[in-house]
Amino acid sequence: MPRLADNPAMDRSALLQDIDKHTPMMAQYLRLKADYPDTLLFYRMGDFYELFYDDAEKAARLLDITLTRRGQSAGQPVVMAGVPFHSVETYLARLIKLGESVAICEQIGDPAGAKGPVERKVVRVVTPGTLTDAELLNDKNESVLLAVHAGQRHTCGLAWLSVTQGVIHLAQCPRSALRAWVTRIGPSELLHSADVTPAFEQELQDLQRQWPALSGQGPGARLSLALRPAWAFDAALGARKLCEQLQASSLAGWGAQDLPDAHAAASALLDYAEHTQGRALTHVRQLHVARPQEHIELPETTRRNLELIQTLRGESAPTLFSLLDTCQTGMGSRLLKRWLLEPPRDRTLARERQQAITCLRDGLHAGLRQALKGASDVERITARIALRQARPRELVGLAQTLQRTQALADQLRQALQAGAPSAGELLPRLAERLQPPPGCAELLHHALLPEPAALVRDGGVINHGYDSELDELRAIQTNCDGFLLDLEARERQRTGIANLRVQYNKVHGFYIEVTQGQLDKVPDDYRRRQTLKNAERFITPELKAFEDKALSAQERALAREKWLYEDLLDRLQAHLGVLSHITQAMATLDVLCALAERSLTLGWCAPEFAIEPCIEIRAGRHPVVEARLQETGAGPFIPNDTVLGPKARMQIITGPNMGGKSTYMRQVAVIVLLASMGSYVPASHCRLGPIDAIHTRIGAADDLANAQSTFMLEMTEAAQILHNASPHSLVLMDEIGRGTSTFDGLALASAIATHLHDKVKAFTLFATHYFELTEFPAQHHAAVNVHVSAVEGQGRDIVFLHQIEPGPASRSYGVQVARLAGVPAAVVQHARHTLEALEAQSASTRLQVDLFAAPPAAPAPEPHPLEQALAAIDPDALSPREALDALYHLHHLLRQSASGT
Repeated sequence: MPRLADNPAMDRSALLQDIDKHTPMMAQYLRLKADYPDTLLFYRMGDFYELFYDDAEKAARLLDITLTRRGQSAGQPVVMAGVPFHSVETYLARLIKLGESVAICEQIGDPAGAKGPVERKVVRVVTPGTLTDAELLNDKNESVLLAVHAGQRHTCGLAWLSVTQGVIHLAQCPRSALRAWVTRIGPSELLHSADVTPAFEQELQDLQRQWPALSGQGPGARLSLALRPAWAFDAALGARKLCEQLQASSLAGWGAQDLPDAHAAASALLDYAEHTQGRALTHVRQLHVARPQEHIELPETTRRNLELIQTLRGESAPTLFSLLDTCQTGMGSRLLKRWLLEPPRDRTLARERQQAITCLRDGLHAGLRQALKGASDVERITARIALRQARPRELVGLAQTLQRTQALADQLRQALQAGAPSAGELLPRLAERLQPPPGCAELLHHALLPEPAALVRDGGVINHGYDSELDELRAIQTNCDGFLLDLEARERQRTGIANLRVQYNKVHGFYIEVTQGQLDKVPDDYRRRQTLKNAERFITPELKAFEDKALSAQERALAREKWLYEDLLDRLQAHLGVLSHITQAMATLDVLCALAERSLTLGWCAPEFAIEPCIEIRAGRHPVVEARLQETGAGPFIPNDTVLGPKARMQIITGPNMGGKSTYMRQVAVIVLLASMGSYVPASHCRLGPIDAIHTRIGAADDLANAQSTFMLEMTEAAQILHNASPHSLVLMDEIGRGTSTFDGLALASAIATHLHDKVKAFTLFATHYFELTEFPAQHHAAVNVHVSAVEGQGRDIVFLHQIEPGPASRSYGVQVARLAGVPAAVVQHARHTLEALEAQSASTRLQVDLFAAPPAAPAPEPHPLEQALAAIDPDALSPREALDALYHLHHLLRQSASGT
């Protein structure tokens, strides 16, 4: 057996070498394994899935299972390890979490008629990006598969989907923006071509290594990379596949016709998804082209700093999402997360959602939430029906949920007809889409037992009365005991053998047992089946006929149930489109009801949207901090106002550490985000103009893995903001420049503030401990000073008031904060004396330096001869000969420059 682990991409011929020397079973295994060289193969043998050779060694290491050697094949011991079939999901979950993929190989042949090994086939491949099993998926998270194609002109094509949803997403972006796009999409698995350049491959590997931090999901997050052959990334093939998937003749209806790089990515995406599922994705019937200006930009630093879905410590709570998520269904929770991470720039959708929430707040939301409670995950069940993977209990849950959707639709429609206030257009649309497909629930109730077995292979799934042939076969099994008791009574009477017994076991089937002392009474039509020490076992023609019928009835009943179940899945395919609409409607209604409940429970208001640029917040609060204060009984949250507009685009925020500067800044960003997604907000009043991005530079920690200091990270994040922010962006800058010397930091902070004010003109909250920056508003018309208030009490104790007030802070209170933190009294006293001396010295020697003056203009350098020659060339006017001469001339100038002549 060749070593797979040493070269996972080994070709098929290498895997199949010397296959004739192997036993028939191992030859079968190797042929199957040859098609999945870089995937663990779970090979079904009886009640176990076995792994062999390198797969076995790898699985034993990852799963901590026993590695054994049994027999020989091709003259070598067979190395193997196995897991029980009934607990396979547990092992699959562990492997998927480690980024591994598994090919599931099942027995599809009949062992009774098999000559040699039973026929086997890989029925599906489980990978991190193509999960559909409920046991392997988190209710609140999607498993996303992303394909990336490196285009010819420094562009990238992207195509992604969640197999449990029905939407393919396409996008094209510059190569430089790939990291931001991948972070926003948040895939579990990324496909790329095997022939990408080494630089591009290194970029993807860097993404994979940094994924726990980039994704905001903590240390356990993994991004699995999967190589696909270059031919899979074909633009023409991708466009054709997309048209076939959407059942359309053109992609123009979606505005997706001019995206060749994205088409190439879609080609690989669909090929891989169908390959892993073992069939076409019949439920995927929607296409969405993602545009860069479609959503408010939330870079990974913003998602992390605002703790939207993960705390800074990598925990799932307390976060903004954990506070908002009171959804009654998993699909609602997943949609809420998408709304939170992808707020639209267009206010139309936000207004529509807000209008629906306003209507639901009028008492309607409580009844709808009660009706949604306990509903099955229709979205994932629908996908599993399309992939023919749905289990019996899931279908029973679907039937029960369809009855709920009918009740939801009726309840919503009645409320709207009764004149529910400010209904808007969204709620009537949802009521229409909640209507279940005619006959679907009735079919499921008729076809399935109310409490079916977990798996079809166990039997006990199809309902009584659904199929007459199945009922007859079941009747034979049910009447078996009665027949045997009746036969036993008749045979005792006929033979006069009082202790005669009619019994059954799995080895010998049915038999009549007679003790040795009664053998002389055995009739002539008894045929000996087995001899025991004290008894003989016989069979009669009548018992033999019943045995054949009874034993075959059980097998035939199970086979009939499997056939009927497959037929039921066939019949459900016609309802997939309507079920997809129901899924979207239920999830949307669930999110709207949850946001309505939150707004009432937490005392939030409806924001207003303005055409002109502005951020006006009255009595704003940070919702997560406020909730924590209430839970711990630490006192009320102190609300604050924020007014930003054309005359006040920047706030210079000063005040002591622990005074609440960072909380204030974050709460402004959170309120802007909530309003943009269509939610109510934690304030007494909010008015918001256009917003295209939220950028944050808050806190930092050394990135030891990449040899980057705190200051380097700080400057990198600041540079990204300065390059990408616009006049419609909200920028949060907290303590910029603190990671270097005082003068360096002050100079950089003043320059960055000036650039944001004069050039970028973004709405900016700029927190600093450099009191020199409080002079900034005096020379910059759109900047204002504000500070968080604090007072010094008796014994020089400091009291934080957490109130934002106009003007600069009078002092930093750093020594007092150190005292509160438990720094020894002697150290605090020493620091206080030193501070007084430094302040006195500073007052007497302070130089008047204009921090905000523009730098002197540097004289323009004389252009290099090489630049002059290059600028003089008109490429379109050159003949081939002239172009070659020009190239030689440029090369000559370059050599002269290098030699200094």
